[in-house]
Amino acid sequence: MKNMLLKLGGLPFFTLDALKSLLGENPLPTIKYNLRTGKLTKLKKGVYVSEEFLKRTKYQGKFEDYLEFLANRLISPSYLSLEYMLAKYAILSESPFTITSITTKTPRIIKNPLATFAYYNIKDELFSGFKLLKKPPFKIMAASRAKALFDYLYLKKRILKTVNKEIVEELRLNLDEFTFPDWQEFEKYLALARSKKLEKIFKILK
Repeated sequence: MKNMLLKLGGLPFFTLDALKSLLGENPLPTIKYNLRTGKLTKLKKGVYVSEEFLKRTKYQGKFEDYLEFLANRLISPSYLSLEYMLAKYAILSESPFTITSITTKTPRIIKNPLATFAYYNIKDELFSGFKLLKKPPFKIMAASRAKALFDYLYLKKRILKTVNKEIVEELRLNLDEFTFPDWQEFEKYLALARSKKLEKIFKILK
């Protein structure tokens, strides 16, 4: 068992099938025991991480990077966006308690002992505008500034019965750092979305 945990300690996560292959037997009794003793943490059904890996990433100051990496992997394909990235870009002043992502799959929320991960759906033609962030040893897909804002407004428009200056101002968006290229990029997604509400919001913001 110690040898197994030693092997798993270098992995950012592993699946039930991988553990079954490693043990050559039914892994559930071993998993249950190690979950109970805190040697393993369940990330979602059939996916786990070792206590050793978590301790090491925290010690190295890489825990936030790991959570972002994990957000990409728990549901794939997906990329970080919406409130989480808008807070990182200082467009929203309040930091969210949830790590938000965009996916083409079914929307869902995954809660585990490490964090809460929320996934929101967008149509295939709008699944773009993300970039690869290299934060060794992790590689993370995250929305650009323009795409994070677009995704946020694209989903927000669904609950807005009407659009006017007052309603848009209530969103309290800080766009001081938004550049001309950012707006050009935003317009590219706007053309794909073909939404009158979004076009009206765009005109008010710009």
